Amino acid sequence: MESDMSQAFQEELKCFICLSTLTDPVTISCGHSFCRACLHLSWEDFQLPIHCPMCREPSQQKDFRTNMVLEKLVSIARQESLRRDLSSEEHKCVTHGETRRIFCADKRIYLCPLCSDSHDRGHTHCPVEAAAEDQMESLLKQMARVWEKIQDNQENIEAEKRTVTLWKDYLTLREDMVRAEYRKVLHLENGRHRNVLISSHIPL
Repeated sequence: MESDMSQAFQEELKCFICLSTLTDPVTISCGHSFCRACLHLSWEDFQLPIHCPMCREPSQQKDFRTNMVLEKLVSIARQESLRRDLSSEEHKCVTHGETRRIFCADKRIYLCPLCSDSHDRGHTHCPVEAAAEDQMESLLKQMARVWEKIQDNQENIEAEKRTVTLWKDYLTLREDMVRAEYRKVLHLENGRHRNVLISSHIPL
């Protein structure tokens, strides 16, 4: 029963877009939640209003805050999943037979408590769950920086497009002006030519 509830809980915390556990979850106006990165990528090429990937309800908002409650639940689910993985035989220490629950940040390896106490004393050790959460936080910050750069680049591209359009419009206008002037000059030249022809046929 407990396993079924845990499975149902995990399913509710999945992103509809990537089908993985939510990462940096945000909730849109219709109430549905998605990974921030998934939502940004899903809506990247769309103009407001944009639509919920699940229910298709329109939304005018593109700047979201992290759903703190949902983020905490995701963190709990992630740690529970990690604990289940660590309890498997492949994560047992060959020497001591204990679960390798300690992460050595210097060597980036997993240790059991006895190995942690007896080896690598000068190294930084922490519980695997804490290391996983720190790594997730670091990845989210990197994703945020990358997204900001993408947004900046997109704005620069849009500005360049506007500049190109303005120059094209200016060149079209100048071309029209030159053609108009050319037609005037041509008309005057044709007029003079006709006058010369007429004058040459007038009898003395």
